[in-house]
Amino acid sequence: MDEYAGRVLAERYRLPARPAADGPDAAADGFDVTFDVSCPDRSPVTRAFDTYSGQEVLIRQVPLPEVVDAEIVAGGDGGADGFAADGRAQDGFASGAPAGRPGRWAAPGADRDPRDPVVRRALQAATAAAQLPDHPLLDQVFDVFTQDGSLWIVGELLPARPLAALLAGRPLSPHRAAEIAADLLTALRALHAHGWLHRNVTAHTVLVCDDGRAVLTGLAAGAAQEALCGYDPVPRVPAAVSLMKAAAGSGAGDACEEGGAGAAEGGLTGLAAERARQARLQVVGPVTERWAPEQAGPVDGSGGPLGPAADLWAVGALLFRAVQGQPPFPEDSAVELTRLVRAQAPAEAAAGGVLRPVIEALLCFDPAGRPGAEELRGRLRALVRTAPEPDLGRRMVSLPALEGPADPRRLPILRRRGELVRRGRPKRPRVRSRSAAARPPRVPRSSARSSGAGPQAGESLGRVGVGPAAQREPGRRGRAPRSLGRVLLTVILLLVVAGIAYAVVFLPKSGRNAAGGPSGADLSGSAGAAPGSSPAPSSGADDGKGAGRPPGAGTPQTTTPGDLAPGFALRTDPAGFQIAVPKGWQRRTGPERGQVRYTGGGYELLVVPGRDTTARFGADPLAYQQDAEPELAAFRGAGWSSAAGLRRIDVGQTAMAEGTFSWRDGGGRQVYARNLAMIDRGRYHLVLVIGPEAGRAAVDRFYAQASSAYRPEQP
Repeated sequence: MDEYAGRVLAERYRLPARPAADGPDAAADGFDVTFDVSCPDRSPVTRAFDTYSGQEVLIRQVPLPEVVDAEIVAGGDGGADGFAADGRAQDGFASGAPAGRPGRWAAPGADRDPRDPVVRRALQAATAAAQLPDHPLLDQVFDVFTQDGSLWIVGELLPARPLAALLAGRPLSPHRAAEIAADLLTALRALHAHGWLHRNVTAHTVLVCDDGRAVLTGLAAGAAQEALCGYDPVPRVPAAVSLMKAAAGSGAGDACEEGGAGAAEGGLTGLAAERARQARLQVVGPVTERWAPEQAGPVDGSGGPLGPAADLWAVGALLFRAVQGQPPFPEDSAVELTRLVRAQAPAEAAAGGVLRPVIEALLCFDPAGRPGAEELRGRLRALVRTAPEPDLGRRMVSLPALEGPADPRRLPILRRRGELVRRGRPKRPRVRSRSAAARPPRVPRSSARSSGAGPQAGESLGRVGVGPAAQREPGRRGRAPRSLGRVLLTVILLLVVAGIAYAVVFLPKSGRNAAGGPSGADLSGSAGAAPGSSPAPSSGADDGKGAGRPPGAGTPQTTTPGDLAPGFALRTDPAGFQIAVPKGWQRRTGPERGQVRYTGGGYELLVVPGRDTTARFGADPLAYQQDAEPELAAFRGAGWSSAAGLRRIDVGQTAMAEGTFSWRDGGGRQVYARNLAMIDRGRYHLVLVIGPEAGRAAVDRFYAQASSAYRPEQP
């Protein structure tokens, strides 16, 4: 949470304090965080923390068009409301309205139903894109809203890097590029089946995951940009505009014809079409993948209808960029790019190799001349299947030859560097018949050396590269692995038996406390809780029965008066409990039944001695604390809240739960609290210390003394 200290969007998405600048470091992380005016297609993208779900998400910003009243004149260099003079917020995101000028989108807070028709169409287009069924190769979109002059799209955070970050280092091989194109084609076929065109296939919207697969993103952002330009990217298949995912396989898109996705492009004619084209030049910018010939053509319709072939053009341009390291057309300006796309053929993919015919077919000027999805899928799969195996090269080494005469039947051993070569034991020859001739007596080693004889045929080879191994003397046979296993099994069994015996002899029994044996203070160290940080419960009285008691039926362990810190006093309350309270605090009863409050110095100690029963709320103190405890109702109903250190402690038959809680109350004050819920004889006992956020240390000190000294009255 410390890194997410920036502003909060939609009252739930917390941004980082200041995203890293766009550069090599940002590319290594795989996320763009600034808005580049020269390349408007690269919308700012950053991580964010969802305070509602507690998960990290990815937020993409789509700046909205700015309209400023003519009578308003900018004044001063500084910005207002946290925005700099260039209209960029202090966290690195464009605000949509320059500082010093109210602008058109200056309304604070998130807006999911904007009044402006242009913004409403953009939000509805992005929301309709998020409504598509989930697909493993398409990113998920969770939320879409407008705020601070921008459209914000909240999606899932994937363990991946953009393809642009990978291409910044070096181009891809043709076979690796074919693998990525196969994944993109699968994702596009799913979109086309539902009547959608992606229109935003670029190196920044293709994410390469850690497992190697490619995920296509940017559908909602591209739809919003097209809607802002004046186009209608939503197919004409009736669909409710909702973020609820449609059921997979519903068949809503099966009725769409292959060319039906671009039918909405033909709704603009004349001046409206020219305005939309000029707006798209400004919004999209010089990105070859987003300017197919039918998109770059004039408004007279000579470019042909827009259909799935436009997305295939984008895949071809992306493959050219991946293998060549540069686009097929110069990207100096959007106007010049559209002219070149219509006037001349793309550059040759000299480094394309086996992928070059596929790239040239996808970059065909005529949409009808580009290969279909099935044909392209077959060609890409054939290329992936014929990918060469990686060359091991220097990683393959051979062992040195044996010294002296070597066994001619033994082949040279090749292994990878770093791997071990296991040497098996020589096999004993089988005795096929009892009447076989007896083996000749083995010549002693000393006599063999004195006679100058070479190694016997029956000698076994030693380590590789060392020579013949020395024969073991009789009676010194090595320990077999089977005998070692028996020894290890015996040792393990002895350790288990010793542990059981120790538990039976030394661990206290539940009946010893009732009979005047060791108290719960002897068991506080085994609970694993630090002294003073949380109460150390004892096993409690057993009434001589030892069974049939519910969890938490024991008596809590408390400190003696001599253990209190300076400034605290041990009080015996009329409500039937004993607790350590800071000196000078005043006692009063709470507004709720069974509450006892001690207040002083802006802090409050709240005790509830046995009001609620386990028969009504269950015997799980952690669940009771989080879901049912009335004293924490303000925490559960707050707009912003957080909890930490939640844990359950069980010692003997005593069960309790504790945790720290922070929330913002109705007056805007940050509240910090420590809470203990303990079960004693079937009833919940609560100890709660509440104070301001700035007094965390004091709240922790008061809670440590109160919780460790709390003791309910015994019957």
